[in-house]
Amino acid sequence: MLDLFAGTGSLGLESLSRGAALVHFVDKDIQSIELIRYNTENLKIYGNDAGSVKIIKSDVLEYLRFCNVKKWDIIFLDPPYRIGTGEMRDIFDTIAIRGIAGKDSTLVYEFFFKRDTGEETASFRKVKESFFGDKKVIYLQCRHK
Repeated sequence: MLDLFAGTGSLGLESLSRGAALVHFVDKDIQSIELIRYNTENLKIYGNDAGSVKIIKSDVLEYLRFCNVKKWDIIFLDPPYRIGTGEMRDIFDTIAIRGIAGKDSTLVYEFFFKRDTGEETASFRKVKESFFGDKKVIYLQCRHK
């Protein structure tokens, strides 16, 4: 499981608590990285088998351009609301072009409900959407199966 813009790490931590064997947390903010490190250590302390964890301090796009793990089953994207459409389009295009998402992968993209994501996510097809207050979550898969 790949947790991009990991923030507190809550999505990746939930995946670990449900048995994920591998989780990579990616965020460029040092406070987020320290919090994720603290939370993953506490998960192990309380007896959960935390699987394999890697915490990466990096810009998301730079990480995607150079990461060597391919075909993640699940990719969570929860970027800051102020992130630009062009940057998100570059992120989704990089995921598609580098083969980071396979034909059976699911991308879970959370954003402010008024955001138009059609241009950003053109490399993927929407399979489901949900609303949670002012947040919208769309579930995406590769266009070519």
